[in-house]
Amino acid sequence: MKRFWMKTMAVGIMVFMSAAMGYSQERTPEDVQRLMEQKAPPTPLFVPGEVIVRMKPALRLRGADLSRLGVQEKQGVTSGGEIIYRIAPNIRSAMSRDQLLDRTLQLVRQFAARPDVEYAQPNYILRISDKIPNDPRYPEQWHYFSNGAGAGQSPGGINLPRAWDASTGSSAVVVAVIDTGILPNHPDIQGSPNVVPGYDMISDAFIGNDGGGRDSDPTDPGDAAAAGECYPGSPALPDSWHGTHVAGTIGAGHTNNGIGVAGINWNVKVQAVRVLGKCGGTTADINDGIRWAAGLSVPGVPANSTPAKVINMSLGTPPGNPCSMSPSTQSAINDAVAMGATVVVAAGNDATDASQVFPASCNNVITVAAGDARGYLATRYSNYGSTVEIMAPGGDVRRDDNGDGRPDGVLSLVHPNAGTYAYYNGTSMAAPHVAGVAALILAQQPALVSSQVLANLQANALPRTAAQCPQPCGAGLLSAVAPGGPPPPSLAVSLRIDSSDLQTGESTTARAIVTQNGAPVAAKSVAFNTGNATVASVTPAAAVTDANGLAQTTVKGESKGETTLSATANGTTASAPVRVPDLSLTAVVFIIAWAAIIVIKRNRINSGQV
Repeated sequence: MKRFWMKTMAVGIMVFMSAAMGYSQERTPEDVQRLMEQKAPPTPLFVPGEVIVRMKPALRLRGADLSRLGVQEKQGVTSGGEIIYRIAPNIRSAMSRDQLLDRTLQLVRQFAARPDVEYAQPNYILRISDKIPNDPRYPEQWHYFSNGAGAGQSPGGINLPRAWDASTGSSAVVVAVIDTGILPNHPDIQGSPNVVPGYDMISDAFIGNDGGGRDSDPTDPGDAAAAGECYPGSPALPDSWHGTHVAGTIGAGHTNNGIGVAGINWNVKVQAVRVLGKCGGTTADINDGIRWAAGLSVPGVPANSTPAKVINMSLGTPPGNPCSMSPSTQSAINDAVAMGATVVVAAGNDATDASQVFPASCNNVITVAAGDARGYLATRYSNYGSTVEIMAPGGDVRRDDNGDGRPDGVLSLVHPNAGTYAYYNGTSMAAPHVAGVAALILAQQPALVSSQVLANLQANALPRTAAQCPQPCGAGLLSAVAPGGPPPPSLAVSLRIDSSDLQTGESTTARAIVTQNGAPVAAKSVAFNTGNATVASVTPAAAVTDANGLAQTTVKGESKGETTLSATANGTTASAPVRVPDLSLTAVVFIIAWAAIIVIKRNRINSGQV
């Protein structure tokens, strides 16, 4: 019976499994879809036998009432002042699973009808929602690129290169990731200054999957589940490493360290608050996680010495569970916002209206839909609707719209045994893009409150057409800088070619110098290109500036004609002409001209003019 109880207990609130597992040798797009875009289980997603009750001030059920209802207190008062009542073990043991579920819902109705109760609800379980850095796999992170269709740009990008020219974040901003925990020994995280101590808020050992209850270690031990382990007929699922993937996007690892991938913030403090484990996580644990992250007290848990300014929750319920069904979650969110936190949540991955899930439909949150590499709403899975504030890159591992031969998922961190880095898709991946940009905003304007952060995000958003968002997707696509707003200090690019006229097969050197406010800019990528590579080619096609702001390439004449060499850095371009003359034609013209001169002189001699 104990094992049955643990199995059924984990069904409640599961994180939006929409993040799409990695696309690597170990995982395929089908694996990603199965894990991150799970269909809702056929049973109510709450902890059987448990009810979260908020009594009116100074009231509490005592012996006679407890006995009449057949319940007992599970634990002390929660961080929100609620009491969790559960069906007494002797009664529960005599019930089938369906009877237990029915009795739980009956108890919710009974509690809610009492005049001394403010609200009552099931203990739901949520599911996984789901400058140019020198990190070698940054070129695969299309979701960070400058927005556009040109070289080095992406229609689904959020303009981070321009934003990074102004700020790469601040270590004074803490972003809490309320999720499955983190992998502190990941090669891109180990020793990172961007991680601060978090907490494991999972109170049940089965869900925790780490041999115990709540503790100060938010390390993710994995959340794999066998078939039928979460609920009857539930599919087998591999470890998701979901929290690490989300934290990597925000900036938990080293960025610009020549290893792996980049994060949105090069400087930030990411705090893992573990609330999701095997089969999901409970409302009560998540509510406590929200309050603890914001710096509020939680009974039996040490105070958070580094409260978060931004809270990311890539989690939620299946459809049919609006926020009105969980007033305790709304209360926890309200408390966190009152403490100065900005709460960002995933819209969900059911391709339905986000008003039907929580916390996406709660008040005082920034609800994020997912876009693909084209900058379109990811209609295959993303939720939408009037409760959505903004859209951000969530990717789609079943597409390759940028034609790079890789899936258009969001690339971030996972366990080394799962490939170390992986492409996921889902609103789980979209939400941390917004949380990360919110942290960049707060790095420059630390006094902003949640409503002001939202106003800033929406004002900067790139508007979408009806074709790009056939369903409501908020203010538009996330942008880390304001379109048309004050740009960061502009770069200047100058270009010099040793010889503009080349013979076929001849080479010369072209030199580009990048400056900003008159000073040389080092470590800046410069792209070289000729308008017609059949006339003149360049090798290499890109180079990085040295300490003097200098980057150079070799230009080679290929065939007769004229073209233009260009050098581009951060959207600023300088150009110079290149000519490859036709030598055989020149020789013919010279011979004809010389012959004409001879004929003219001979005629003059014959006529006596000379």
